[in-house]
Amino acid sequence: MADPDAEVQSWFDGLSYKVKRQLAAAIKEQADGLAEAIKAAAPVRSGKLRDSVKVRRRKNELDLEVTAGGDDTTKELRQGAGVDYDYALATEYGTTKEAAEPFFYPTYHACEGDIRQAIEDAVDEAISKA
Repeated sequence: MADPDAEVQSWFDGLSYKVKRQLAAAIKEQADGLAEAIKAAAPVRSGKLRDSVKVRRRKNELDLEVTAGGDDTTKELRQGAGVDYDYALATEYGTTKEAAEPFFYPTYHACEGDIRQAIEDAVDEAISKA
């Protein structure tokens, strides 16, 4: 079975530059919108968690990911423990001492249908121009 990502990338590579840019822009717009919705849903104490939400480009123009956490939200688990922990995970899933405050996945799931539809519409438009 062929790699679906490779098939999509091959199809994308065959499009005209103008159509590629239009489709990539539509996908980026959806990723940016999701990132903004996740930022709005993130609990704010210092603002670092909210500010850690980013859209990152992966392998190609179509491969974007929305992330939260990372270096800005990683700190030592307990002073002197020597173990780092990303408190974005603790916020999303909770700990033995703190209740979960899910902000990432519930927002993604709430937006998922609209995002898929917008991307499908952009693909349909790209196909009609190809």
